[in-house]
Amino acid sequence: MLICPGSYLIYEKPDDSDMNSTLLHIIVSTLAIALVFFIANRRHLSYDEDLGLIVPSGSDLLKWGLLFLLLIGAEELATRYFGGEPASSWIGKYTHWEMAWRMIGILFLAPIAEELMLRGLIFSRIRDTRLKVWGAIILPAVLFSLAHVQYSYTLTFIVIFIDGLFFGLVRHFSKSVVLCIVLHAVGNLVAVFEKLI
Repeated sequence: MLICPGSYLIYEKPDDSDMNSTLLHIIVSTLAIALVFFIANRRHLSYDEDLGLIVPSGSDLLKWGLLFLLLIGAEELATRYFGGEPASSWIGKYTHWEMAWRMIGILFLAPIAEELMLRGLIFSRIRDTRLKVWGAIILPAVLFSLAHVQYSYTLTFIVIFIDGLFFGLVRHFSKSVVLCIVLHAVGNLVAVFEKLI
C-alpha cells in the first residue's frame, strides 16, 4: 500500500501491466486516428461526405443527445435487473496519474478513433456497396462489440452492440460522425463515473 503524496488517497500499486495496457490503448487509438486520415487522403475521400466530419446541427445534438440519455438509462436498468457486469472501482487501484491517462484514452482518444474508423471510414465504404445503409449500420456495430473483448458478460456485449447500432443510426440520419464521437464520449463518461464512485 502506498500513500499518494499531497492527498489522503491510499492505493495499492497495480502491476506494470495495467499502465502498459493503458499506454498501449493510447498508442493504438492515436495510430488508428492517423491511419483513418492517411487512408482518406490516399483515396481522396471527402472529410465531410465520407468521414462524416460535419458539425452537427443544434437540433440534431439535442434530439440524439436526449435519445442517447434515454438509451443509457434503459441499459442501466436492464443491466441492474439482469445482473450485468459490475463496474470495478479505480479508487485505490490506480494513482491519480494512471487515472488521468485512462480518462484521456477513454474519454477522448477511444471515441475519436473508434467512431472515425467504424462510423466514418467503414460506414461510408459499406454504405456504397450492395449492403447499403443497413449493412453500414450493422457491420460496424458488430466490429464495435468485438473491439470490446475485455468485457466478459454477455449482457455487456449486447449493450455495446446496441450502442453501436445507435451510433450507426446517428451517423446515417445526422450525416455527422462528430455527433457519434460526442455521444460515444458521453457514454464513456458515464462508465468512468461509475468507476470513480
